[in-house]
Amino acid sequence: MAGKKFRVVVNDDKCYLCGGCAGVCPTLAIEVGASKWRFIQEKCIFCNICVTACPVGALTTVPLEGEE
Repeated sequence: MAGKKFRVVVNDDKCYLCGGCAGVCPTLAIEVGASKWRFIQEKCIFCNICVTACPVGALTTVPLEGEE
């Protein structure tokens, strides 16, 4: 997916809100609270580090419109 723009999606059934993804995001595009997870598309630089860092594989990416 290198070079392509995408949106990060969380699988709520797998995510236990550990914050590992938010901790590695260089642009702070992910916010993790006590009961929810939020992805801020405008801050994303499409590095995919958050997806790789998730210890339970709860994050995936989907292409942004026009990037398929």
